[in-house]
Amino acid sequence: MILSPETRAPEHEEAAPGITPEETAAVRAAAAGDARASEELVRSYGHRVFNFLHQMTRHRQDAEDLTQQTFIKAFRHLDRFDPHRPLINWLLTIARRTALNHFRDTKRWEEIPEDTASQAPSPAREVENRDRTENVWDYARRVLSPREFEVLWLRFGEERSTEETAKITGLTVANVKVIVFRARQQLLKGDSAHELA
Repeated sequence: MILSPETRAPEHEEAAPGITPEETAAVRAAAAGDARASEELVRSYGHRVFNFLHQMTRHRQDAEDLTQQTFIKAFRHLDRFDPHRPLINWLLTIARRTALNHFRDTKRWEEIPEDTASQAPSPAREVENRDRTENVWDYARRVLSPREFEVLWLRFGEERSTEETAKITGLTVANVKVIVFRARQQLLKGDSAHELA
């Protein structure tokens, strides 16, 4: 695949903020079928895509599978990449849509027969619960809606700007600001109530 003239950045033009000329060259080379360039893109961005998907799925194997699917989709459609925008935003948008399709296609809960479920948590479960309580992201996941958590994770976990978060999630900048404000208020309210208990 070769980038079309409409999406190809002129050679004399500066790279977009957040994307270096080397990254632009790597995308072009990968689009032309260069396996080394493709591997370099996966090496450069794979961990960030995986971390984002792991936060969404909370399941390592699903995150690994979805990361692979994300890069397959990205490489199939490199001709659609706008070299004037950061590559990570485009990859995270693909990752988000891939994860949402995964959730839509996957059964979320399995019934456990009543006689196999114990009323008291096991010691291992108690340690796991204690560790979870100490982790702020786990706390946020429990307290916030999936949309609020996603926006908060992109904004602060992935350190995306408000504008980038809006583009990745398909929201307006104002919506992202409102969601971040409300989610922070909800976390702070829950934290102060937890201290009083």
